[in-house]
Amino acid sequence: MKATLKNSLLTAATLPAIASAACISSGNQATIQNALQSGGNGAVVQLCPGAVIQITDQISFTADNQEISTQGYPTDSSRGTIQVAPGSSASTLIYGKNFNNIRIKNLQLEGNRGGAGLFPGGAANIEIGGFTTGQTVSNVASRNPRGWSCLHAIGSGDNNNPCKNVTIVNNDIGPCGQSGTDANGNGQWADGISLDCTASLVQGNTINGPTDGGIVIFGSPGSTITGNTIISSPDYVGFGAINMVDGEYDGSYAGVSVTNNNIQGQKLFNLGIGIGANVWSFGDPPPPLKGPATVSGNTISGHVSFPIAINGWSNGLTVCFSQFACCAHEWSANVFCRSPETLCRVFPLPTPASLMPPSAALPSRAFSTRTQTSSTTLLDSLEPRTSSPDLSLPPATPPTSCARPSHFPTRSPSMLDR
Repeated sequence: MKATLKNSLLTAATLPAIASAACISSGNQATIQNALQSGGNGAVVQLCPGAVIQITDQISFTADNQEISTQGYPTDSSRGTIQVAPGSSASTLIYGKNFNNIRIKNLQLEGNRGGAGLFPGGAANIEIGGFTTGQTVSNVASRNPRGWSCLHAIGSGDNNNPCKNVTIVNNDIGPCGQSGTDANGNGQWADGISLDCTASLVQGNTINGPTDGGIVIFGSPGSTITGNTIISSPDYVGFGAINMVDGEYDGSYAGVSVTNNNIQGQKLFNLGIGIGANVWSFGDPPPPLKGPATVSGNTISGHVSFPIAINGWSNGLTVCFSQFACCAHEWSANVFCRSPETLCRVFPLPTPASLMPPSAALPSRAFSTRTQTSSTTLLDSLEPRTSSPDLSLPPATPPTSCARPSHFPTRSPSMLDR
């Protein structure tokens, strides 16, 4: 059933459409807005290849089944560009909340934070979702948002009528934000992809330079996040590559699958994959999150302080990994890797203080791997294994191409005997 859904979502994302009029080579947001308004349901509004449209206000879909794209559907730098103009009050470039089956395809969306400035409280470059189904964003470059995310699929706020069946595929996202705060104390970080819709597909995207979360999953029951590449900025620290830490949908991540994603730390990801309501704080816990969810086949390499952290998850979680890429996972007590075995288990182990990076290496949003639920409860919720891997042996030697971050001490073999 899940494979059928994934195939149907991909098919919808790749079908070409017939343009409602000649392609747009110049103008501003009103040029595109008027074409959507006059075209009505099913309108296909296309930019000419190489066109650059400066906007001072957002472009909003006006009916179901509409599309904004580039003529010929190129996937390179000839894709039409929509860019926020300096001095503009806009933070969102394209807004598509509450319309079914809309499509944003083969465009370049430039938030122009460097030229137009940070927009405190601003929204994402792309805002879709709501009371809707069947929306698609594909082959889009979204970068430099003035607000908090490069791409946001927002939930409806009604669990009985959720946003569903969003397809986010083959996009190149980022850079998104900077580290820390500005002179006025405004957070400068931003997500790559923020997903708050159910039964959705996030596949084949490259997120390069997110500074908050690379892919943030807000519950989103029934969704598949697979085959994405998330690379931290070479200049700024990123909080986490993939986050499963937010409590929408009453904390349910039922049916969520996070598989075969490639996480690479350049300057630093504080966290590879965060799982649970309390990953980011030591404070009084909110209700724990719950599955069943699966995290499997993901590779983590480079400068990643904590490859996988689990804190505040009540039940229904399977974490599997085999043939990790290298590096950070070999230095953390939170995840054990033995090649070529495949290991499926939850590891809610506290991190020894000796492995915590110095506070100077972490931004103000510090996190812990302290768990609110005992390991016995968590492990009892998993499918029984026929055998247990031998964790008493020393870890495999990382490839010689892996450089150990200076703040990580050598791991003692005794850590494997916990």
